[in-house]
Parts: sequence; structure tokens; C-alpha cells
Amino acid sequence: MSSISVVVVPRQRWSFAERSLAAVLEHFPAGAQLVYVDGGSPPHISRRLEAAVRAVSGVWIRRDCVLAGNEARNLGLQEATGRYVVFVDNDVVPRPGWIEALVACADETGAAAVGPIILQGRDESTAVVHSADGDLVIDDGVLTHVQRYVLDDLDEVAAAVGRCRTDQLEFHALLVRRDILDQLGPLDEQLKSMGDHEDLMLGIREAGGEAWVDAASVVVYLTMVPLDLDEVAYWQLRWSEEWNRRSVARFTEKWHLAADAGWPAGAAQWASAERTRWYHGRTRLHHHAGRAMRRAFHTPVLSDPSRRFEQRVVSRRLDEEIARRRTVLGHD
Repeated sequence: MSSISVVVVPRQRWSFAERSLAAVLEHFPAGAQLVYVDGGSPPHISRRLEAAVRAVSGVWIRRDCVLAGNEARNLGLQEATGRYVVFVDNDVVPRPGWIEALVACADETGAAAVGPIILQGRDESTAVVHSADGDLVIDDGVLTHVQRYVLDDLDEVAAAVGRCRTDQLEFHALLVRRDILDQLGPLDEQLKSMGDHEDLMLGIREAGGEAWVDAASVVVYLTMVPLDLDEVAYWQLRWSEEWNRRSVARFTEKWHLAADAGWPAGAAQWASAERTRWYHGRTRLHHHAGRAMRRAFHTPVLSDPSRRFEQRVVSRRLDEEIARRRTVLGHD
């Protein structure tokens, strides 16, 4: 499988990165190329990631700041040499045979892009489906975005999906032919928080390519686990109001969509909820501080002081992350 490049990129946190990379390497095809892009992870994590990548003669790329998904993917593409490029987020744990199934589907169908069934959960044992198939339809300037099988059981979905054409694949884990990527040009870095995989899928379709999903390939997207304090600012920037607004505006303009209907109308609102859903009371600091106060004062309340402290810390760190991006990349 010397024609495969696996490009691992950061998505929204760092605390799963080592666990994800270990699983990628455990199920890594002989002869494939590994390209790892690290965006601003803490030194203790970065050192171990780099050592693991270099141990298998992989390509290590690091920028000392948070990177948006397409920024990281474009850096990885500059080093990728394979005929097939497999993008993987750093919070994804693949299951055995995942790449082989994606490649077989691409070889046998001629697909421009192939995706796995993506599960979601706190650990690798989950059987809850995050994404498996869906529709992207633009009609009179309105984009309808439909995801099928969300939160359904893996066995039932695998039986229903099998191997089939689809409009909707996600960057959590995604194989794309290099020639179609070259034809489309660099991934759109203005889509910082939203619309990145929809943009690619619409581009592939416009170029005459097909996207397929193959249930023989399964990966797990790790989620619903409290954030470490040193990654909360990363999360807040990745889902920030500014990035959300700019991403939706760029996507709407690029695909000539109505801003007040269909996908653009609900996308930013969803992203804002995603940011706050995982912030208030969900970081490890707030969890442990709240538990300590409950023990000290024998009451289930009184967690607001730890929350206010955490907000001040995060606000300062978010400003620092933005400043680092300006220094390293020349923009925010």
C-alpha cells in the first residue's frame, strides 16, 4: 500500500492525540506514508507524538499555534506522496482493517472519496453511530443537509448501508484521491470551524466525482469527555463566534446560498451551542474544584466560584492563543 498517505491533523483538543496515534499505528498498512500535523499542543504531548511519528519514519510537521482543520490538512498535503490521501482527526480511533476497506472501495468503484462508518462515544467500545450516510442538496439557493442513522446502532446501520454512494462524508476519517484534490486546489482555509467537509463534497460532485461510504471500515470519534484545562482555550477558539460567523459567511457566498434558510441558517447557532455545551462545568478543573467544594461545605451547590475562576483563566488563554496565531501565521 505504498500509494497511501495518512495525514493526521488536530481537530478541537489534544488530550486524545496520543491514544489516537497509537491506534492509527496499530492498524497501519505496510508501506503507507504517515504525515502528522501538530498545531500548538503542549510540549509534554508534542514530544511524545513527535517521537512516535519519527519512530516509524513518518513526516512530522508542527506549528506553535492552534491550527484550523483545513490549515493543517493543507500543510499535510504538501508532504503527502500517495495516490490516496487518508485524512484522520487526532481524536479518532480506527478499528482493524479500516484503511484496507476504504482503498478496496475506491479501487473497485472508482470513487473520488470514501468514508467509513463513524461511531461516537467516550471510549472505543461504543456502537453508537455518529455519521454513516447523508444528503447535500442545493435547490434554488437553499442547501438541505441531511444525516442519516445518527445515534443508531452500528450493526443495524452496517447492514443497511453496506457499500453505497453518498453525498455526505466527514473529515473525522476520509479517503480522497490525490488527483481530485489537485484538481480542486488547496482546501479552503477560510472555512475554519464549519463547512469544510461539505465544501469538499460539493466540490467533488461539481468536478464529476462520486463519494461512497463502506461499512467494512469503522472508526470511533472520541467525545463527551471533559476537557483538560490547557485545551479549553483551543476549544473556545475552534468554536468561537468569530470563526463560526466567518466560516458560514464564506460557505454561503461560495456556494451562492440563501443565508436565512437551510444549512447556513442553523449552522452557526449549532456551533455556538457546541462551544458552550462543552465549556460550562465540563472541564476537569471545574469538575474537581466543584467536588472539593462539595466535600468541604457538604452542599451540592457552591460551584460558581470555580466556574468564574475558570472563565477568567480561559479568557486569558484564549487571547494568548489568538496572539500566537498572529505571530506564527500572520493572521488570526
